[in-house]
This record gives sequence, C-alpha cells and structure tokens, in this order.
Amino acid sequence: MILISPYSKLLRNGKKNPKNYPYWEELIILIKKEFPEHTLVQIGVEGEEKLDCHSFLKGIPLKELTYWLNQSTTWIAVDTFFPHFASYVGKKGIVIFGQSDPEVFGCPNNVNLLKDRKYLRENMYDFWENAAYRPESFVKPEKVMVVLRKILHSS
Repeated sequence: MILISPYSKLLRNGKKNPKNYPYWEELIILIKKEFPEHTLVQIGVEGEEKLDCHSFLKGIPLKELTYWLNQSTTWIAVDTFFPHFASYVGKKGIVIFGQSDPEVFGCPNNVNLLKDRKYLRENMYDFWENAAYRPESFVKPEKVMVVLRKILHSS
C-alpha cells in the first residue's frame, strides 16, 4: 500500500496553495500502471479533491494515521505536516517540494525532491498567501517514479 498526502492547507484567501503538486493525476496513472499490486490510499481532510486512489481517508486521528503509516510500504506527499509526522513514526517516504526549501523544512530520512533551488521563495517564512502558484517549480511525475521504484524494489 502506498499512501498519498497530496494537498497542503487551504489558504485563507481562497487561492491555490503554492505547495500543491500539479501532477498528481499523471503520477497516479504511472503508479497504477507500473505497480498494480499496490493499493493507493489518499490521506487528507474534508473539502479536498479526491484523486483516483482506491480509498480516501479524511480527517483521521493521529493514532489511526500511525496505523496506516505502519501498514504502508511507503508514502508520497507535499511539504506539509504529514512528512514530519511520518518521520516521527519512522516511515520513510517521498516529499515533493516546489518553492519551500527541503534543507530547512525537509526531514533527512525522507527523499526530498526539489526541481531547482532557483524556484525557492525569496522570503521562505512569509505567508503562503503572498506566494504565486508556480507549477513549473515542481519535478515531473517521471522523476518521482524513479525514486518510488528504488523504494519499492528495496522493500
């Protein structure tokens, strides 16, 4: 089972969160094609878009989230609370960064994917409402798949 935590917190101004990966649909298609034996479970909160995963767990308590992490082979997420909690639980996964710096906000036991440092926000501690959504700042799904293959083949 592969857990997917695709979205960061909704912004107060209603705009798209700049941390949200724009290529989830393509990535999920690639995962299902190459690893059909793995169940995909989306982790999120009420109001988030449901992706084409086998199930969607919304607003689950931390104890239950711990259970699901321990049952999973790995996980993929954007820069949110989820990767930090997974690190606390001891479950390695993939974090997709865009404009936030994995050297500051990433956990070293995860695979932190950053396309290029040139996309990092100038003021990394500013409110996300002040940042523009920049899909070009993210790695393509094929890059995520390279890392996922390594993780799945080593487990």
